[in-house]
Amino acid sequence: MKNRIYRSIVFPFMLLLAGCGLGAPDSFMQMNRQYWESMDVKPSYKYEDAWQRVIYIITKKFELEMISKEDGYVRSAYGQSYFTEDIQNERYQIRIVAKFTPDRKKFEFKIESRMWDGKIWHNGSDVRVAANMRKDFLNSIGEVPVPVKKPLPAEQAAAPADSLQAQ
Repeated sequence: MKNRIYRSIVFPFMLLLAGCGLGAPDSFMQMNRQYWESMDVKPSYKYEDAWQRVIYIITKKFELEMISKEDGYVRSAYGQSYFTEDIQNERYQIRIVAKFTPDRKKFEFKIESRMWDGKIWHNGSDVRVAANMRKDFLNSIGEVPVPVKKPLPAEQAAAPADSLQAQ
């Protein structure tokens, strides 16, 4: 009887806890490989100016672990999310890795996050932090692409005015 009560109460509760995932915020996306986001640097910016802006943006939210201006590379240490409503303990950590391409015309970054489940780290990315950083970088150094107007399907099907059309 005692064993049956245990199984009917404790076991479903344990399954419920295991089913709740890792306890990471909704913005955490578990993945084995993080992808680089890329943007063009405004042509009017010299590398020195763009580098200073990138470092300023990153250090407002992260603590730097490695920096190489000559290589155009910067990486922060893992730390807690800067969003106050996220988990405020060492189980959920985020860092940024950023670099300029060798020709200094493009800037790339990725957000790496990880969640500790008590046994192993689960790697991934934080989409909210990535979107926030993308916005900051685009507003500061990024060249916003000019949208290309795509013809409407009706315009694609219409024959040019100077072509021969069957009657």
